[in-house]
Amino acid sequence: MAKICDLTSGNTGKLLFSFAFPTLLSNLFQQFYNLADTSIAGHILGDSALVSIGATSSIYSLVITFANGLSGGFGIIMAQCFGAKDSRKLQKSIAHALIINLALGIIICIASIFLIKPVLKLMNTPQTQFDDAYSYIIVILAAIIVPMLYNLESTVLRSLGDSKTPLYFLIFASMLNIALDYVFIKYLGTGVKGAALATVIAQLSAAILCFIVIKKNFAVIRLKKESFRFNRLLFSNMMSAGMAMAMMNSIFSIGSIIMQSAINSLGSIIIAAHLAARKIAEMFMQPLVTIGLACSTFVGQNFGAKKYGRIKEGIKYSIIYSAIWSVISFAALFFFGKNLAQLITGSNDPAVISNAEMYLKINAPFYFVLSILFIYRFSIQSINKKVPPLISSSMELISKILAAFVFIPLWGYTGACIAEPLSWCLGAAYLIFTFKNAFIKLDKNIQINKL
Repeated sequence: MAKICDLTSGNTGKLLFSFAFPTLLSNLFQQFYNLADTSIAGHILGDSALVSIGATSSIYSLVITFANGLSGGFGIIMAQCFGAKDSRKLQKSIAHALIINLALGIIICIASIFLIKPVLKLMNTPQTQFDDAYSYIIVILAAIIVPMLYNLESTVLRSLGDSKTPLYFLIFASMLNIALDYVFIKYLGTGVKGAALATVIAQLSAAILCFIVIKKNFAVIRLKKESFRFNRLLFSNMMSAGMAMAMMNSIFSIGSIIMQSAINSLGSIIIAAHLAARKIAEMFMQPLVTIGLACSTFVGQNFGAKKYGRIKEGIKYSIIYSAIWSVISFAALFFFGKNLAQLITGSNDPAVISNAEMYLKINAPFYFVLSILFIYRFSIQSINKKVPPLISSSMELISKILAAFVFIPLWGYTGACIAEPLSWCLGAAYLIFTFKNAFIKLDKNIQINKL
C-alpha cells in the first residue's frame, strides 16, 4: 500500500537514497516515452522520421518543462506544509495547484493550435519533413493537459515522501507506450503521428491510475469543498514559487529553441544526430535531475520543520551520490556512445552516428558540474530564494544564444556541443556562491536548533 514518508527525521543518507531511487526509475520511464518514439520511429520509418521528431523536440521541451517547473514550484510549498504538519494548508495548496494547471493547460492547447506552424517555420524546419513534424507536435501539445495532470499528481505524492506510487504506473504506461508505438506505426501506418498518439494514451493511463490511488489511500490530501476556496496569500505564494521554477525552466528551453534553429539550418544529418545524442544524454542526466529534485523535497520538508542542520546533510549526500553517477556516466558515454547512438536511431549513416558520438564525448566529462547545478538550483528554491535560479538559467540562455549566432556559424555542430558545458560551469559557480551566502543566515538558526 502506498504510504507517506517523513524526511524530517531519520538517517539522511538512507532516506535520500530510498526516496530518490524510485523517483529516478519513475523519471527514467518518463524519458522512455520519447525515447521509444524516437527509436521505434527511426527503426521502422528511417532517418526522415528522426528529423521530423528532432526538429520539434525543443518546442515540446519548452512546454513540458514550463509545466513541470510550475508543478515543481507548487511541490516546494506542499513539502513545506507537510514538514510543518499543516494538513489544512496542504489540501488548499493542492486544490489551488489543480485549478492553475487546468487553466494553463487549456491556454497552452489553444495557443499551440494557432502558433505552432509559424514557430516551426521560424525554426528552419526542413520543408520535406515539415508536415510530419507538425503532425507529431500538434498531437502532443493539443493533449498537454494529460502530462500536466500526471506530473502534478506525482509532485503531490513526492512532496509527501512517496516516490514509489508514480513509479508503478509509469512502468505500466511505458510498456503500453511501446506496444502502441508498434501498433500505430508498423501495423496501422500512422507515421510519426502514431508515435505522438501512443505517448498521449500511455500518459493518460498513468494519470488515471495515479488519481485512483491518491483518492483511495491518501486521506491527508483528500480535498474538500473548502479546499477550493480562494486564498489570496496562498495563491500568491504558490504562483511565486511555481512561476519562478517554470520561468527558470523556460529560459533554459528558449535557449534550446534558439540553438535548435541554428542546428536545423545545418541539415537533416545534424538534426538526426543531435536528436539521438540528446535522447541518450537525457537518459544519463536523469539520475542527476532526480537527485536534485529529491534533495529539493528533503530541503523543503526540513525547511518547513525548521530543521536547518539536516539541510546541509541532505546536500552533502546528494553531492556524493551525484559524483558516483557522474563517473559511471562518463565511462559509459565516452566508450560506448557510438554503440548507443546506433542502437537508438537504427541509422546506417556514419555521419549521423559520428556527430552524435562527438556530442556525447564533449558533454560527458562535465556531468558532475551539471549535478552541482541541479542540486543547488533546486535546493535554493526550497529555502524560498527564487531569483538566483532565474539568474543561473539566464546564463544558460546567453550561452545558447552565443552558440546559435557565434559558435555554430564559426565551428558548425562542434559549436553546439560546447555550448551546454559552458553554461553548466557558469551557472554552477554562481549558485554555489549564492547558496553559501544564503546559508550564512541559516547558520545562526542552526546554532539555535542543534539536532
